[in-house]
Amino acid sequence: MTLSYEALLLATLAMTFGALLQAATGLGAGMIAFPLIALISLKLVPGPLIFSTFFLSFYMAWSGRKYIRFTSMKALIVGILLGTLLGGYTLTLVPLDKLGMFFGVLLLSVVVISLCGRKLPYTRRNMLSLGAASGFMGITVASGSPFVALMYQHEKGATIRATLSLIYLFGCILTLGTLSVAGRFGYEEMIYGLYLTPGFLLGYLASGKLAAYIDQGHSRRIILIISTISAFALIIKNI
Repeated sequence: MTLSYEALLLATLAMTFGALLQAATGLGAGMIAFPLIALISLKLVPGPLIFSTFFLSFYMAWSGRKYIRFTSMKALIVGILLGTLLGGYTLTLVPLDKLGMFFGVLLLSVVVISLCGRKLPYTRRNMLSLGAASGFMGITVASGSPFVALMYQHEKGATIRATLSLIYLFGCILTLGTLSVAGRFGYEEMIYGLYLTPGFLLGYLASGKLAAYIDQGHSRRIILIISTISAFALIIKNI
């Protein structure tokens, strides 16, 4: 399959918007770009989209490595691993619409707890639980980052972006490996992923002013807004 110039332009615009949000907040590319890219061509998701986001996540994690918060990171990664594996198995047993509804309600409940002023401590139990929810939700409904972002919502913008980038980088590797084993990611998907990469580069280059604005004490508000929108989108989509 080859992409037309029109489809390639639309895909680049979608990726630019998603990357702009991810580069400024640390999350958002999958939530924004995935449904738009899927409308353009199903050949571009999920493998090619995830492959293209790998480069941006790697660069953001590396460039912001001194800001990464490693507290209980091992428990979080173990949770993501378990959630991803369980999610991959669950996809063969449970209808996707039920999963979307369940995680939409769960995500919304976490947002409500946050709005009530409850700060989630970096305990192993919390990191393991939210990591598992993120991994499960990421592989089933392609939107797992809000769960992890809520854990870091009280941190400074630079810490949020760098930490989420490292976590998402790990998630990319795990998901691509799972897709490869399942025969859903190979050479062809890598080429399609390279088609999408310019959009991420453009989004990152254009994100400076937005990131500077968010760093002025707006990180938590942006995360809560994006998480709430994601929750309602999942609920409405699966009603």
